[in-house]
Amino acid sequence: MSRREDDVVAADDRAQIYEPGYRPYRGVRLGVSHSVWALARHTAERIMGLKRPARYKVLPFVTVAIAYLPAVAFIGIVALVPNSPRRLADLIPGPGHYYGFITAAIILFAALAAPEALCPDKRSRFLGVYLSSPLNRSTYLLSKAIAVIGVLLLVTVGPPLLLLVGLALQNEGPHGFVDFMGTVAQIFAAGVSLSLMFGAVSLAIPSLTDRRAFASAGSLLLILGSGAITSVIVFGLGGPKNVLALSINRLPFELALRIFTLRGLPTGPQDGFVASAPLSTGVVVGASVGLTLVAAAVTWWRVVGTEVTR
Repeated sequence: MSRREDDVVAADDRAQIYEPGYRPYRGVRLGVSHSVWALARHTAERIMGLKRPARYKVLPFVTVAIAYLPAVAFIGIVALVPNSPRRLADLIPGPGHYYGFITAAIILFAALAAPEALCPDKRSRFLGVYLSSPLNRSTYLLSKAIAVIGVLLLVTVGPPLLLLVGLALQNEGPHGFVDFMGTVAQIFAAGVSLSLMFGAVSLAIPSLTDRRAFASAGSLLLILGSGAITSVIVFGLGGPKNVLALSINRLPFELALRIFTLRGLPTGPQDGFVASAPLSTGVVVGASVGLTLVAAAVTWWRVVGTEVTR
């Protein structure tokens, strides 16, 4: 036996086990709610690229910045352009019409956010580890939904709220405290509605695959493709205008306009100086609720049916 092997044997002879067995955890048990919020926080950080290399931060932060840039530009115009009677009417939208300037940013952010929430767990089969904690399938999915909807609020609530505050500071916003707070409430209602709908749709596609690239591409294809198909049916073939309620890139913003008590989007070409009648509020609300429930049901079905290996 070599000298090195003798040293190893000698070291092993000195090793002792003082107390065999397991010790139970005697610390504070924070419960299911803490597990839900901890997973939601971790998921939100992953979506935004926090605590990850810089390349994972580029797309989410650039997309969020794009959503805020028009608001900053409009506030700058109000502050710098000399006052004129039609300045605001011609150039500056109100918070309700602001979503028309950031539609692409919201759709892109939704398509990028949800795959980061579900696909890594599906690909690494890490769901079994989460289910060995106080989480079950319902609370696991709740955590993911909270994270996705929470980060979507950055682009659905933040930009119009910034625009409102900027206009108010320039004495161009709502007049009076009651009107101001009413507009704030409308912004939050519209922003939450947009986040719920886009969050539900963008979670449904990643629940079908474990590839983030496929999930993002599929979400964009579903959202933009539904708009293209319904537009062809209604505007090209003269189909019933209610078909436009199936357009996912149109419906959430239609609901936002209704929340702000504004006229909906036109459903056809103008007849002289009169725009075609928009979809009825009942159709918009019903289609919005239906879309959200169907997308949530697909996600639930896929997560419940996922095979778990612990």
